[in-house]
Amino acid sequence: MNAQVESRIYESTDVTDTPKTAADLVKLSDQYRQAAVLHYAMAEKIFDHTEVECSAHELAGRLGLVANKVKILLNALVALGLLKRSGEKYLNTDMTNNYLRSASGNYLGPIIDHQRLQWQNWPRMGEVLRSEQSLQFQQENRFEHDHQARDAFNNAMVRLSQPMVDAVKALPIFDQARSVIDLAGGHGTYLAQIAKAHRAINGQIWDLPATRQAALRTIEKYDLSGRISFFEKNILEAGNYTGANADVVLLNDCLHYFDQQEAESVIGLAAGLVNAGGALLILTMTLNEDRLRPALSADFSLHMMINTNHGELHPTAWIGGVAADHGLNVSTQEVGRYTLLICKR
Repeated sequence: MNAQVESRIYESTDVTDTPKTAADLVKLSDQYRQAAVLHYAMAEKIFDHTEVECSAHELAGRLGLVANKVKILLNALVALGLLKRSGEKYLNTDMTNNYLRSASGNYLGPIIDHQRLQWQNWPRMGEVLRSEQSLQFQQENRFEHDHQARDAFNNAMVRLSQPMVDAVKALPIFDQARSVIDLAGGHGTYLAQIAKAHRAINGQIWDLPATRQAALRTIEKYDLSGRISFFEKNILEAGNYTGANADVVLLNDCLHYFDQQEAESVIGLAAGLVNAGGALLILTMTLNEDRLRPALSADFSLHMMINTNHGELHPTAWIGGVAADHGLNVSTQEVGRYTLLICKR
């Protein structure tokens, strides 16, 4: 997926229009149905079959489904604007071909697949609100045994990260850097692309065991096995930082996995790794100090609460203030609905 296309994913700052009438409230309650239709169509790769004109009978035969029911589904996709119908034949729209067909370079499938696999968590909101402990369906537990959900998450994060990766790797701080530590680096795409763009750099990815395979695949993909290493380290544990240092330290899109006390600790520990003249780079979805705006960010904070035990999005200004308290000179750069904090020593 090219960066220009991906950046458009981040342009919206509101989750939905504010409900003003009873009809708006009913519509808000009913939106799950449209999401369910899209999720099913993507999981079955229906839009691969409708790249050329296809009837409901033909599609039912290919997928082992009931023809009349498939016709109802395809008509619903037409009503949603995702297919066109001519007589008894159905065909993708230009947008569908661009984003929902698996052979497209702009395919959104990994992102939608990850969202589909979150579906079962939301009806359990009451359990989350009542529990001080991590629940089995939350990410820190689920990814240990549900490899489909883990891989969907990693693939979605790779797809979503590209606009931010482009902004980060272009920073002049890397021109003089020789060492980089990527904290909670996950799939490793940030560090891999930085190392490809700046050939003097060697680096380390620190993260939990569940991310190892995704990181190793990225290192192999970019042919960087001699320059990047993966270390199983929990970045909450202060002992893991002993004796380590780097010219640049990355904290990209990960502080929302921690509560405020944990996030403050991680920022301080990360700042302690930075060599003189180096920088701590923190990428975070922008959130105002009132924690209400942008609305999409407030919604994302709820998403993190549901999916993790301690997750929440932290106000951007607060993050910058913590970095400054540790002696770093903080400047910011907007990247779509994200903020990149450049914290120099």
